[in-house]
Amino acid sequence: MNKSVGSVKKPDIFSHIIPIYYLSKFTGLAPLSLAYTNDKKGIVGVTLKTSVFGILHTVLTIMGIIGAQCCFLYFSDELPIKDERKKKAVKFEILINGVAGVTGLVISLIRIRKQMDELLFKMYVVDEMLNTKFDILRTNEKHLRVQLISLVSIVFIVYANDGLVTPFDYSVLIIYVCTSIKIVTIIQFVNLVFLLRQKFQILNSYLAPAENTTQRRNNTNLWEIMLQTPGFRNEDNWKDDTVQIEAFYQALNRRHCSNIILQDSASICIQNSWLHKEKIRCRALRIIWDVLCDISSSVNSMYGLQILLCIVSAFIEITTNLSYSITKIPLNAITNVLFYRHLLTPIIWAITEFLLLFWITATCSAACGEANRSVTLLQKLLLLPELHPATAAEIQLFLQQTRDRKPKFTAWDVFTINYSLLGSTVGAITTFLVILVQFLTS
Repeated sequence: MNKSVGSVKKPDIFSHIIPIYYLSKFTGLAPLSLAYTNDKKGIVGVTLKTSVFGILHTVLTIMGIIGAQCCFLYFSDELPIKDERKKKAVKFEILINGVAGVTGLVISLIRIRKQMDELLFKMYVVDEMLNTKFDILRTNEKHLRVQLISLVSIVFIVYANDGLVTPFDYSVLIIYVCTSIKIVTIIQFVNLVFLLRQKFQILNSYLAPAENTTQRRNNTNLWEIMLQTPGFRNEDNWKDDTVQIEAFYQALNRRHCSNIILQDSASICIQNSWLHKEKIRCRALRIIWDVLCDISSSVNSMYGLQILLCIVSAFIEITTNLSYSITKIPLNAITNVLFYRHLLTPIIWAITEFLLLFWITATCSAACGEANRSVTLLQKLLLLPELHPATAAEIQLFLQQTRDRKPKFTAWDVFTINYSLLGSTVGAITTFLVILVQFLTS
């Protein structure tokens, strides 16, 4: 039975994505629909399913952008730009934006549409196992709404500023449409990375008492028992948790094992036999870490190419817009009535693109930094004098796992996304800016 969005009272990952879900549908980046069902116990379930209308909208948007690009290239000689070199730069700029926009739409149609439901489902299960608090989920949703409203307002102001100071040209609409698609793609990627960072942060909170022994106290949280002295010494404390861990394991695999025939049940029991052994709490954290690494790999595979094109597009936009402004300064444009159009407007565009680039790198660096913090926390756990030898061996394996498999965000495996990328980009922009200014003024 289909339900409206408002009928889901419990905050979870699906309620979190609702604001960006509708924005993505509007731009053609979400050929999906939220499907709500009730089971026999009255529990509301949510899944992402392929939407025929969404697919049609995405396909028509792709065709519209490609058609507009072809028309623009055909009639590009009629652009009201006297300088032929600047005209070529504008043509290249619009072409790159078009390629980035079309690529984002195509990948959302052939890849993201198929993988997003599984990715969000894994995040949902991890939230359940990490006991993510409802207030955190509500805060996430509010943060996303504020983020979207602020970003849409900034983009609207930039577009409106262009409309007021620049003569209207239908060809410029291509840039606005493709830029909007690029920004929504970045929002999707950044918020998935932000959610991953939060999951690593919550996982680290179960290891954090190693830094402060005063935090190791009795409470009702099942996972915190692992960090208490009795939990390391007394195996009886672990026996009652197999149901929860077993439910976690089954939840992650139920979509892929629902059609398994009866004769395979014996192999499943063998596969799950480790769930009834000691060290189960630390092993569960290792599973969650591995699932989070799988999610980060999925995010890379889904958004790697789009983010690469977004970064390249931002680099070109920043360089060309700054060069337009610099070339106008020697011409006494500052005393001209066209000062705002030729000097400040390109700078506004350059700043907007740089902020998008900074947003990507800062989010990825924060997520990787939080994941790397687990190594330090595990090393501190091994220093606890009351540590049970069996648990110490499990933590050693966990530590080796965190060292061998660290989450990393890349732009289609071309380069790693972190603050060093931002520094390299600033240096490259400075170098190309000098060359481009000389080219335009010579």
